[in-house]
Amino acid sequence: MATKEHSLYKLVSKDQAEAFAWSFEGPNTEAVLYPFQFPPIRPDEVRIQQTYFGLCYTDCHLVNQDWFPISYPSVPGHEILGHVVQRGDQVTQFQIGDLVGAGFIRDSCGKCKQCIVGNDQLCGQVGNEHLIPIPKFGGFATHVQLPAKWAFPIPNTIPQHLAPPLLCAGITVYAPLKRHFGANKNVGILGIGGLGHLAIKFSAALGMRTTAISTSADKEEEARAYGATDFICTKNQEQMAKANGTFDMILSCASANTVDEFIAYTNLIKSGGDFVMVGIPALTKVELQLPFFALVVRQISFVGSLVGSRQENYEMLEFVNKHKIYPTCEQFEFENFKGAYDKLLNGRPKYRCVVKVGNAPETLKQ
Repeated sequence: MATKEHSLYKLVSKDQAEAFAWSFEGPNTEAVLYPFQFPPIRPDEVRIQQTYFGLCYTDCHLVNQDWFPISYPSVPGHEILGHVVQRGDQVTQFQIGDLVGAGFIRDSCGKCKQCIVGNDQLCGQVGNEHLIPIPKFGGFATHVQLPAKWAFPIPNTIPQHLAPPLLCAGITVYAPLKRHFGANKNVGILGIGGLGHLAIKFSAALGMRTTAISTSADKEEEARAYGATDFICTKNQEQMAKANGTFDMILSCASANTVDEFIAYTNLIKSGGDFVMVGIPALTKVELQLPFFALVVRQISFVGSLVGSRQENYEMLEFVNKHKIYPTCEQFEFENFKGAYDKLLNGRPKYRCVVKVGNAPETLKQ
């Protein structure tokens, strides 16, 4: 059980709890159960009782302060799915009982330059309210409360146990693929894991020639089943040399560990092409300098991409529903959250971990 109390979420006994969360009280610590009461719901917010939620390695980075310091107790989690059980007075787009999902972005102002041009995922005007997991409680819980504008209706034709990763991994790869879309483009997906396996599916469904690029030769059959036309093993020097200068775009779902690795990846891109990075390594473990000469003389664009805008989320869910693009997931019960987190942190899940909440809100009170 939790011992540290959050300033906004009152730690209470199990029988008094409105919700239960798995919280972390420091870096590299084990999750503890946190029974709590929410602050009063704001006029623009919804409270969601989750049916399933997903785990993302970003959560591990946050908990362990791999990118920046955070405060504890911390409840990360940003792959949220469930039914609206309470709504603020200003919320009109959802009814009680609606199935909705939410991802990494918690809120946006709607008034700044980024919001006005449609990049509301980049809004920097709402401070700590911008991202779901910090400092507010996120999705490792039975219930979540957040602004309704960043919740999205989920079609009942999408299997619920496969839906949560779409709100993070799905939008993370769909958005840059759609932004850089070209009917005749040759796209390389670097890394076949939690992000990469979905990127292959999206790229192929968009109609682009899609090549899976992996350190593991034994993933070729699987990658082709996901829709890859071709496959390159990075350890095969002949395959790498043959592919040099052939890609219009590489979507990097796995990070290079050395400058030499990065140069080898950029060598695969045509002059004037794009290297789009969505996977972020732990800054405490990887120091990587950009190969500026190679980027400049071949006019390669190095691009970062943060999840997607609200409009891109709507488009992604419509695209998923049309093409039946779903993640490969391992499922865990709420009571076995620690097992799911350990699998993510120390194992190699295939490829996303999803937790079923079920009747945990009731059973945990007994």
